[in-house]
Amino acid sequence: MSYAVRKDGQGFRAIDGPDDVESHETYCEGAPPAPVALPPSHEEATRKARDTRDQLLVVAANRMGPLQDAVDRKRATATEVELLGQWKDYRIDLNRVEQQKGFPAQIDWPLSPGEVVS
Repeated sequence: MSYAVRKDGQGFRAIDGPDDVESHETYCEGAPPAPVALPPSHEEATRKARDTRDQLLVVAANRMGPLQDAVDRKRATATEVELLGQWKDYRIDLNRVEQQKGFPAQIDWPLSPGEVVS
């Protein structure tokens, strides 16, 4: 069987032969290729980025809580105080991802304190 495959990769249709191909299509004999996924819309990319950010903020809050408790109760070590500051900076950076020039298509995600390489 022959197929006319859309040049954008978004679909195909069965045809009798190469003469049935239109200008926006290419000719294919045998099994047509799988359709190419469309890139996400601006709205979809924005929603996905915000969801990722919100998940990362939950992780940050869970890491910060015990550190903040130790500081509030004046039981924090110098290392815990420093780590709390790093988590706070990370949380600030997460909240600013939407201000990045390439948002939402290109995001430079901040590294959490546990991911930072010296």
